[in-house]
Amino acid sequence: MPETDSMKITPAQEQKLRIAVEYTCELCHEYHPEYCLEIHQISRSLYKEMKRDPSTRILIVCQLCHDHIHNLPVPTGKQRTLVKKRSFFIRQDMRRILGYRPRPYQAPDDINIPLIYEEYFGRCTPGSYRLSG
Repeated sequence: MPETDSMKITPAQEQKLRIAVEYTCELCHEYHPEYCLEIHQISRSLYKEMKRDPSTRILIVCQLCHDHIHNLPVPTGKQRTLVKKRSFFIRQDMRRILGYRPRPYQAPDDINIPLIYEEYFGRCTPGSYRLSG
């Protein structure tokens, strides 16, 4: 069965998402009443990494901007740029509302210090790094 592009967001979650962005359109940055803001779901067909974090798949926009997104249309890459410009706290609130929990960090079993050093410092000529504070 093919996977659908839309995700299920309850009306309660929609209301909390609007509060998280403080009733501000993420495209035009204007304040709007709650009933004027809509949840736009970004197509993830090109970007498989959007599957993990649901907050990267939505924009909270006013009705006019939502019409522009669909009628112009605004490319998915530009929509993703808007998502990346979100503040840390808005992103954190949206993840909490949508129930996303990132996997805990797991350090690699074997660490090759010389390889890491070469990858980091091997890109530039010697002396190009500032060594003093």
